[in-house]
Amino acid sequence: MSADAAVQRAGGGTDVVRLPDAAALPGAGWSDLTGSEDFFQSPRWLAVQERNSGTSMDFLVRRRAGTPVAALVTAWADDSVPWLLARPDAMLARALEEGAPEAPSRLADVAQGDPASLLPSLVCGGRHLGRTRPLAGPDALSSDVEALVTEAERLAADRGAASVCFPHVDERDTGLVELLRRRGYRSHPSAHYAWLPIPPGGWDQFLAEMSKHRRRRVRLERRALAEAKVEVRIEPLTPDLVPRLGELDCNLLRKYGNPASPEHSAGLLSWIAEVMGDDVMVSVARKDGDVIGFGMVLRSRARGREEWFGHRAGFDYDAQGRLPLYYDVLYYRVLEAAAREGVTVLHAGIGSVEAKLARGCLASQEHSFLLRLPASGTDGERTVR
Repeated sequence: MSADAAVQRAGGGTDVVRLPDAAALPGAGWSDLTGSEDFFQSPRWLAVQERNSGTSMDFLVRRRAGTPVAALVTAWADDSVPWLLARPDAMLARALEEGAPEAPSRLADVAQGDPASLLPSLVCGGRHLGRTRPLAGPDALSSDVEALVTEAERLAADRGAASVCFPHVDERDTGLVELLRRRGYRSHPSAHYAWLPIPPGGWDQFLAEMSKHRRRRVRLERRALAEAKVEVRIEPLTPDLVPRLGELDCNLLRKYGNPASPEHSAGLLSWIAEVMGDDVMVSVARKDGDVIGFGMVLRSRARGREEWFGHRAGFDYDAQGRLPLYYDVLYYRVLEAAAREGVTVLHAGIGSVEAKLARGCLASQEHSFLLRLPASGTDGERTVR
């Protein structure tokens, strides 16, 4: 069935169409709308998310004269979905705990005093951690993006959502920020997004540009790993690695309060390997032959540029002990390999921003944008479909 035959026309008489699933994205011109930083909205990755989201997803495309010019992915979030770092209630609760500016105001004026009241929510722009936004091709107008946001709000209201959320809007996306504010969205800080331009001189230049204190620390860390006979290398994600990496992935998720099981993590890793092929790699730490830590790296080749994205990680915390594994596995070894292959940017994502800035990253502030929707139904109760 062709992509045109597969689409369902969205309501409101607009030329926004809703695709039936991620399999329809390539034929609908979705890839033409992604930029170099939109790897997590590429058709292949959305196929991964569709299987792993634990909820329903919608794929909206804005067309003019039959040509796709903009697109938006949405995911339904209720209290059953485990992705807490992009769920509006959990994000607001965390912002309150951390004393983030504007969070108390959002608790009062959007969440009505209780973050849980934001659920169910329609999460827009991707539930990945960083740069959640509509896709806009070179011919897109601001009205095209607004048509997608309007349609998402209509879908949310029809399904009885309490809110609409764009969880990680980058401050650099000024057009989107202005649009959402104009439509009544309110915001609070959600994260910092970090990335590292790979220096042309590779690891040697990277190390030379560090402060003297930081250079000494890095050398001491690598010496400690060498003395402990820990080896770290970048390699393909092969089936024999999957069960152990699933255990380590589960360890990290549970450490930070996310529901997880080794079986589910292993199943997801297998699916990523199947979908991504050679474009998924793992940085693996071994001690005495046993895998004790890993980081996943995903390769993007959009717009003629190769960029790498850090994604998942996990560690055997008992075996790791006090060994400085984290940055060697997730950062230094990946940077060395990226420089050898001519990669231009390593995307380090959210979290630990001070440590990433100290290691040469750039970073931008991101905000969670929230829109409260009126209660639906004659009794004021929300209905979930």
